[in-house]
Amino acid sequence: MGLRTLIFILTICIIFSGCVEENNGTQSNESAHQESVNITPENLSSTTLSSEEENIPEIEITSFSSIYMHGNSENVLSYLFSWENVPGNESKKLISYLKNDLEMNWVSNAKIIKTDDNNTIRVFTPDNSLELKLADDKNTASITPNNIQLNVKEEDNKFCIYKVEEYYGGVDPEESKLGYNLNERYYAVYGLSIKNSGSNDLDFKLNELHVRDGDHAFNTTTLDPYGFYVGSRIEVLSTLEKENKIENTTLSPGQAINGSVVFQVNSLYNESFLLMYNETPISSTSFEKSIKALRTAERYNYSVAFGILPYYNGGLESFEEPDLIQYPYIYSNWINRSVFEYFNKVDSESALMSSPNDMNFTRIVYALKVIPERNITMLAGKTRFRVVDDTEEELINTSDFYGEEKIAILGNNTYKLYSRENIDISQMNLSNATIVRTSFERYGNMDVGIICFNNQDVIMDDSQNIIVVRSSGAGFHFP
Repeated sequence: MGLRTLIFILTICIIFSGCVEENNGTQSNESAHQESVNITPENLSSTTLSSEEENIPEIEITSFSSIYMHGNSENVLSYLFSWENVPGNESKKLISYLKNDLEMNWVSNAKIIKTDDNNTIRVFTPDNSLELKLADDKNTASITPNNIQLNVKEEDNKFCIYKVEEYYGGVDPEESKLGYNLNERYYAVYGLSIKNSGSNDLDFKLNELHVRDGDHAFNTTTLDPYGFYVGSRIEVLSTLEKENKIENTTLSPGQAINGSVVFQVNSLYNESFLLMYNETPISSTSFEKSIKALRTAERYNYSVAFGILPYYNGGLESFEEPDLIQYPYIYSNWINRSVFEYFNKVDSESALMSSPNDMNFTRIVYALKVIPERNITMLAGKTRFRVVDDTEEELINTSDFYGEEKIAILGNNTYKLYSRENIDISQMNLSNATIVRTSFERYGNMDVGIICFNNQDVIMDDSQNIIVVRSSGAGFHFP
């Protein structure tokens, strides 16, 4: 082989080798880029929880609820046990609290131990366990994995554990301690479908779910924002109470569960809410559509549908802007965000201006639930207004309605009004429809005692045009 031929062969080998190394380097960089995804608003909608490699569940948001509550009744601390006496002669008090208040029936036969540092109490059986941990400042104790906070007071050199008896929303305000502090609370409730799409068992952990809102993160809570209202006139809360509550569970391959989870947040819904499972965002175009539908339903002037102004005085007079001096007992004909905010403002001011010896009581509940993108059938009869989806899941049933009811249905660009006595309408089918349910309750003893409530259902078509509005409510006052 000649020298010139040998040089040519070596040159070709070097060039080919360099190309291979460059190509390998490029592939390596692309793989690193794919593993580290920058989460931005542009790519959130395409991010899903279906990665078998990461052993994470596939989670879909099926509904969303936003709840606001205010009241001026103050919380009262109720003694549970002394930290030094558990395990010991107050163990039964701890077990009673866990079983009766938190509905943990498994604790009846549980063992209780305290860790060596004396800052953790562990309650456990072969199948279940929980821990109570004292905070570093010894002012609170937390129960994990339930994320429940208990108050701690040092008394006679012992740490006494208290629960908060929340008279907020109590049956009889006369039994509550009223004050000037307005207790405002916000909750976000997510309806979820959770599936194990992998080939191995998957442990779903509730405490790995959280909601991000800007720089704030909120964990799930077992605080019940609607338990007090079971069977009450507030339809959204009563419906949520009946839903399955998602808990820690092990999912076998292909298994799916449905239910809801609750977060205590710091505002009503907004576009920045982001549900996360560990560090993975759960977002979808369906959720974005839900937020848009809530905005539409809250901003709509329902005078267009019902032909009546938003406020009335209990008689035949309706008002665009009520005069509380002339008519101190004012109720709402229908509810949207502006009506809620008006009553929220005037009732708060009334409580704050009352005298310490004659404190006014106030309570307001405002709850919204949106169910997006369902193929639905609307059924009407003389006893109820009912809506089901194509799986026969019942989404609305007003058979237990209370108060005056009215229904407005859009046709030929105008709304036709029906009442409970005249609801002879044909069955209606809608594809990709969105339902927004709104409930409002106002209760207090301002200048005159007031009780009023509204329950409202809005059905939108695929373009979010309001096709059907149903409303029921009532109001009365007392001396």
